[in-house]
Amino acid sequence: MSGREIIESVEFAGSQMVPRYTETEGGQLVTPEFLALIQNVLSGRLQEMPESEALDPEVKALAEELSVIHLPAWQRGAGTTADPTVTGIKQAARVAEYLVRRGVRVHPELEEIRWTPTPGGQPGAFDTGLHIHRDENGHWPVPDPDSFYDVDDIDVTQVEDGTWCAVHPRGLAFEAPTKSEAYAGMLAQLRVRIEQARSRRD
Repeated sequence: MSGREIIESVEFAGSQMVPRYTETEGGQLVTPEFLALIQNVLSGRLQEMPESEALDPEVKALAEELSVIHLPAWQRGAGTTADPTVTGIKQAARVAEYLVRRGVRVHPELEEIRWTPTPGGQPGAFDTGLHIHRDENGHWPVPDPDSFYDVDDIDVTQVEDGTWCAVHPRGLAFEAPTKSEAYAGMLAQLRVRIEQARSRRD
């Protein structure tokens, strides 16, 4: 015996660690703070700040660019070395303020490439969208919805229970007993998305 006596054992409520990440429908793990930031970015603005802490317009413009960055396919040499992806910078406003003080600015007139979201697609943080270039007149073209919902991107595989699942990188999926039915179901979903996008554009 050590001469020491355990008087009482206490378990504190809430001592279990709270999960820091939330799984999205696409299977991505993100923090609640990141989701809140994305919602603000998708609405075209960063989170509202008190007037005394309002961002300088140049800082705000740069911060919005840094919050969610849609990268196009990356190519070095003969083939594609990286697929399109979405990334971002934490503390975007703080980083933007520092960069502006270093002389960095957003110059829309110098843009050579621009990201456009998938019509009817997933939230911007999970949407690779499409990158466009200026036309011969220097204007930004409006992509046809077919450009986003390419049938060649349909992938059909058999799952463990024997059914077939067709998926499309724009966040669509369709399950059916046969491979052909799964493919046909996905084609129908793509047609609906394309028609909806065209009706909204018109």
